[in-house]
Amino acid sequence: MGDVIELVLPMPVRRVAAHAAVKEDAGKVALQRGPIVFCAEGPDNGGRALNLTLPDNTKISAEFRPDMLKGVVVLTGKALAAAKSVEGKIASTGEQDFLAIPYYAWANRGAGEMKVWFPRK
Repeated sequence: MGDVIELVLPMPVRRVAAHAAVKEDAGKVALQRGPIVFCAEGPDNGGRALNLTLPDNTKISAEFRPDMLKGVVVLTGKALAAAKSVEGKIASTGEQDFLAIPYYAWANRGAGEMKVWFPRK
């Protein structure tokens, strides 16, 4: 009586590479923590998500946010953001804060961009 059992299950953030047969996702990774896949949405990333790149050396951290979407674990770090010129060429890139939410929680804050597969370069 009064015994306490504490179970600690490490759930590091993993990068999952896209299958080579899926040409649209070649060279891209998705982020997973435990069984949960994460995505980036515009509201959390300066209004854009489709322009984000996650190089292999990008440090990604997990943290619980009780005030966000009724309480979720989010992934944070730095991403590279690109902008395209009128001709469709990359005009500039820069580092910006990055936040990803669980995929199951997306599209709860209005219309906007969402991304699961991130280029590595």
